[in-house]
Amino acid sequence: MSKPITIKDIAEKLNVSIATVSRALRGSSEIKKETKMAVLEMAKEMDYHPNLLASSLSSKKSKIIGVVVPTINRYFWSNSISGIENIAYKEGYKVMIFQSGELFNKEVEIVETLANSRVDGIIIAFSKETKDFLHVQQVIERGIPVVMLERTCKNMKASKVSTDDKNGAYTITKHLIDKGRSNIAYICGPISLMVCRDRLTGYQEALKEAGIPFRKDYVVEVEDFRFEQAGQALEKLWNMTVKPDGILCFADILAIGTIHAAHNLGIKIPEQLSVAGFGDDETSRFISPAITTMAQPSFEMGELAAQIILEEIELSGESCDIRTEIIKPEIIIREST
Repeated sequence: MSKPITIKDIAEKLNVSIATVSRALRGSSEIKKETKMAVLEMAKEMDYHPNLLASSLSSKKSKIIGVVVPTINRYFWSNSISGIENIAYKEGYKVMIFQSGELFNKEVEIVETLANSRVDGIIIAFSKETKDFLHVQQVIERGIPVVMLERTCKNMKASKVSTDDKNGAYTITKHLIDKGRSNIAYICGPISLMVCRDRLTGYQEALKEAGIPFRKDYVVEVEDFRFEQAGQALEKLWNMTVKPDGILCFADILAIGTIHAAHNLGIKIPEQLSVAGFGDDETSRFISPAITTMAQPSFEMGELAAQIILEEIELSGESCDIRTEIIKPEIIIREST
């Protein structure tokens, strides 16, 4: 007995994505008329018949997506969640939001709870403590789609949406160098996070290209993304014999804390010290001086993560391509540099 034809077979014949075939068969308005006709004709030619059992099972879906983020009180995460909900709501899905509080054990419990609650898919950004990803791998093996958002794991076979962090850090460090800064420090988050390591790499590459020696003591790692820790980092840097004349901060929240501490220390920005952030938090444009930053389209990244998870939910039972979407941030130059 021959193997039943699947939508993957049709996709391969037409050299299009599985999602395109699925939408065309559903009569989606998102698909061009020509593509839709080509899919329908190929389906007829290949004698494709939908799996009615799979369809009946899919009709019993919970229509709920679980979202796990480190915290909801930071602009990037709250804006990403808004993007996720925007897409999910239009497709008739509800979103369950959990925050891990940057705790690995809590993240594991949340993921297990979501899986046992029979959510249709999970969008996750890992905590700073997460080094073991078995809890997510087990969810994938149970047939629950997972999409990683911003904080990802390179070795996990799951779709991911993230910022081009290395090139973003390279670009903004090069901007500081072009402004005549040669003693550039980096206040970063926990190096255990891949995103922190990627931005460190971009910072180092920009220095190397400009012939500026990398100084390990100019890299200050903070454990939490808080104003106070950024201020303490600046005090440490400013007590050095050779003071920095530029600082790249991992996130705008750290840049804001750095500028606040600089005011208290009598440091003139940008005359004595240029400060750049990353993320384009809404508050970064309203403090004085306004912060130069790398803008991340967090809302759009959330929307994209939701679109991918919904496609993977829709194709449940069919093998679907793992997607890696790297979003390019854009530099916004303001008064702090």
